[in-house]
Amino acid sequence: MILSFIVAALSVAFPREDTKLPSVEKCYLIGSVSPGVTNVIVQGKAATVHPLGGWVAMADVSAGKNAIEVLSVDPSGFVTQRVVRTVNVAAKKKIIKDAVSTVVEKVQPYKKLPYAGEVPKVHPALRAATNLVVVLDPGHGGSVDKGAISPHSLPEKDANLRLAKLLKSELERRGWSVIMTREDDREVPLFSRPKVAHEKNADVFVSIHHNAPPFDRDPRLFRYHCVYAWNDIGKKVAAAINRRMAACLEGKVKSNGVLHANYAVTRNPEIPSCLIEVDFITVPEGELDSWNYERSKKVALAIADGLDDWKITP
Repeated sequence: MILSFIVAALSVAFPREDTKLPSVEKCYLIGSVSPGVTNVIVQGKAATVHPLGGWVAMADVSAGKNAIEVLSVDPSGFVTQRVVRTVNVAAKKKIIKDAVSTVVEKVQPYKKLPYAGEVPKVHPALRAATNLVVVLDPGHGGSVDKGAISPHSLPEKDANLRLAKLLKSELERRGWSVIMTREDDREVPLFSRPKVAHEKNADVFVSIHHNAPPFDRDPRLFRYHCVYAWNDIGKKVAAAINRRMAACLEGKVKSNGVLHANYAVTRNPEIPSCLIEVDFITVPEGELDSWNYERSKKVALAIADGLDDWKITP
């Protein structure tokens, strides 16, 4: 979980102070600087600053080096802000591997949602959009569940809701009936989200998210879009959406295609369900595009086109 805090000239996202991280060597920091500040120094090393002030750096959090110093330096060399944060890092554990042993991965069986049936709904091929119901699920929400945080401390929950509203408008223009799991900044319990699709007898469920890498990986190496699904009916709608998104974002954000995920919102035996990761907001370029209205409008159109493609394909 990443928590951001804002100071006069420097905004930095650190791991939460009470976070107990596993034994890792590094964790990422992201942040932004005020206009006129061109340099950020993290643990004595310069971080690349994006033209709009966002920056990303990897910090050493190995044993004995978990006090992270971040300096914001103006063009004259004056240190305008100094931030020091101590990250609670669990002690390293020595792992001894037995060369002759075999590791067997245990896959936990899923628990079927109590309100879901086992038989997939009939595909709505050739039905008019005016007879179709889609549930859009803007991920996260509320004061606690903010999702990922961008360099300028913009929360994922807002990007998800903004895109979902654009998508809702476009689908309604095409005749779809659209239901949202949330239409403002409120917390919605995880298992209540797919339940909306069953209560409203929806034909399809789409959850919208923006991504972040694991805290010990360099965010600059992660920027792609993908669509997660769990079963065949979910993968069909995911594939249709991903094709349109790949065409929309070609040359800017690569496609990782349709990926399998045993998520609460995708694990639906009855209603085709998928989860879209639109972009990574933890890099300045991804942050900029995710809050760009014209880019978001294009993505909304692509997702709507994907849903239209899915509904006419048996």
